[in-house]
Amino acid sequence: MDYKGKKIVVMGLGRYRDGSGIAAALYFAKSGAKEVLITDLKTEEDLKSQVSRLKKFKNVKFVLGKHREEDFKDADVVFQNPSVPDSSPYLKMARKRGIPVINDWSIFLESGERFLIGITGTRGKSTTAALVYEMVKLSAGKRKVFLCGNIGVSPLRYMDKIGDSDIVVAELSSWLLRGFREAKRSPDIGVLTNLLVDHQDKYGSLKEYYKDKDNIFLFQNKDDFLVASRDNAEARKRALRAPSKIFWFSIKYPSSGNGGYVKNGKIYFRNGNENELIASVSDVKLKGTANLQNAVAAVTAARIFGVAPRDIKTALKSFRGLPGRMEFVGSYKGISFYNDTTSTTPDAGLAALRALSDKKRKIVLIAGGQDKKLDFKEFSREVKKSVKSLVLFKGTASEKIKKGLGKTVVIEASSMREAVESALNTAAKGDIVLLSPAAASFGMFKNEYDRGDQFNREVKKQYGGVRLK
Repeated sequence: MDYKGKKIVVMGLGRYRDGSGIAAALYFAKSGAKEVLITDLKTEEDLKSQVSRLKKFKNVKFVLGKHREEDFKDADVVFQNPSVPDSSPYLKMARKRGIPVINDWSIFLESGERFLIGITGTRGKSTTAALVYEMVKLSAGKRKVFLCGNIGVSPLRYMDKIGDSDIVVAELSSWLLRGFREAKRSPDIGVLTNLLVDHQDKYGSLKEYYKDKDNIFLFQNKDDFLVASRDNAEARKRALRAPSKIFWFSIKYPSSGNGGYVKNGKIYFRNGNENELIASVSDVKLKGTANLQNAVAAVTAARIFGVAPRDIKTALKSFRGLPGRMEFVGSYKGISFYNDTTSTTPDAGLAALRALSDKKRKIVLIAGGQDKKLDFKEFSREVKKSVKSLVLFKGTASEKIKKGLGKTVVIEASSMREAVESALNTAAKGDIVLLSPAAASFGMFKNEYDRGDQFNREVKKQYGGVRLK
């Protein structure tokens, strides 16, 4: 689409430095649009760092702290930030008037046919995407490799840098995958890590959520590939609808199908009758079975792409994880600190607790926040079983967690400082202090990454600087 002379409404500027909203605003401002109107429910004070980057453009205007109906009636194009639900009455109004509603991926996909490896799923997509990126870089030769998507960087950030022969590795949330349906395209290699219950505060049903996820394979062809979890029932069921070549990954079943699997402490890749030894499970430096699944998914995608086993093994051994995902912050006087702020669902919180549960070490958990209309019963049972003491942020999810705890003592906190202070007051030598909220961050924090950054800062502040390892 040519945006010259057009009036474009960007709905949702967002706070991520290179996220969808700000990247789109900058892209449109530089593309010769007649007017780029930024509208967001947050105030200018809330968005000051983003607003300051756009002030120099004469064609950019702002309506902040509210949305106005008139802005969506006379626009030529509406850009939908991934955080804005499809149920928004303003988007419905625009669509009813025949105004195109687009996102950064629909723009990117229309701009060319670059090789795309896309990773989606309810859990594990960030870690898997980052691992695939590290592996592919080792075999890309002169081609450049870009990592973008839900990992915090819009593809529009790189629009003028990505060549036709370059490779894009993308973490794709359900929101971002909407753009794939409009463009009628899926990644050349798609990865489906798992499908669990999430985002029921923004979707009308679980079926709608899964429908967006299907775009990872829906428009593939017989020459494309889908890497899907054999261990997750919903992913396994939906993957069978893919028109592409299916490669499975599993840490439970060394089956006869093509893909990656674990057997006797080793990671293998099977293609036809050939079984390749790729690495040992001990080469994966990330904790927990969930991260082992992520690693095997990445191995499978990388091997399909053509990365040599030795390069895959090198990447596995050097990769230490992403910030805020079971991130080891450091230790002090025998107490270890882990930042798992991207745990925004009960399933994610469960995975963190089970990864760190150890009879010899006790967990002091910082959790809670806002609910996404999810079930916390199993999470609460695990808390009762494996947590020494619990600190909960105030919020609707916390109320649900407390209902399943019985007489378990809960410490409430209205800030990260209070939460860390309370956790440290109950932690002793040999304990683990774990931030794994299992809930959304909105209300108290800018986003989940701000929540994790505050945790790291407060821990270091309390102890005058935690010794990092």
